[in-house]
Amino acid sequence: MATLPASVDWRNVGAVTPVKNQGHCGSCWTFAAAESVESAFFLATGKLQELSQQQIASCTPNPTHCGGTGGCEGGIAQLAFDGIQQDSDGLATEWTYPYISYFGENFDCKYNSSTMDIGARVVGHTNVLSNDYNSLMAAVAINGPISISVDASSFSSYEKGVHDGCDMSSPDINHAVQLVGYGTDSAYGAYWLVRNSWGPFWGENGYIRIRRQTGTQVCGVDKTPQHGSGCDGGPTEIVVCGECGILYDNTYPIVSTV
Repeated sequence: MATLPASVDWRNVGAVTPVKNQGHCGSCWTFAAAESVESAFFLATGKLQELSQQQIASCTPNPTHCGGTGGCEGGIAQLAFDGIQQDSDGLATEWTYPYISYFGENFDCKYNSSTMDIGARVVGHTNVLSNDYNSLMAAVAINGPISISVDASSFSSYEKGVHDGCDMSSPDINHAVQLVGYGTDSAYGAYWLVRNSWGPFWGENGYIRIRRQTGTQVCGVDKTPQHGSGCDGGPTEIVVCGECGILYDNTYPIVSTV
């Protein structure tokens, strides 16, 4: 693997919008996807803008029930990227298609490219090699922020520091977030820097630092993959590695600058 920086924090170059709050809707997947499109578009153009989670939640079909049944009932970032690419002219800006599902209600699709401001276009996405530490390190260092899936079952008690409280004997991948970097804390050791969608007053100003296992990776068996990225007809058990299963399911969008 090529030599990578000792630490990466994409906030330092202005590639990350302010922390958002999904509220009572299971729309974490739409936030993880929209945020990564925001970051990718900034890195391609130098322009940072907030993009519409509501468009993804209301307009993205989920026929094979990947990570849920769509909208506030869950989905996956890959589905969001495909939907933006195939079924629309792009992802609208937040100010022309604002988020209204905070209280858990699904809404019909209101996307209209002729009246809405289109902020970015997606032309594809790249999946990071699953359960591979070096691949995720390189992806976030070279390509920018990544949409990731984790076991957030223990996140409610997190306040600060480097989190290593996930149950890796029986992990449950159940939450999509954005990986924005990595580093090493002088007191607590190596970590992944993760942006959550539970508002800026949760954790470290809306972020959590998750233990980054630099040697042999701890793995576990997730027996409920449908809570995370599993689809109809998929395996009933999956092996996930890294603290909170952070290495298992990660992807980033490819955007058009035209």
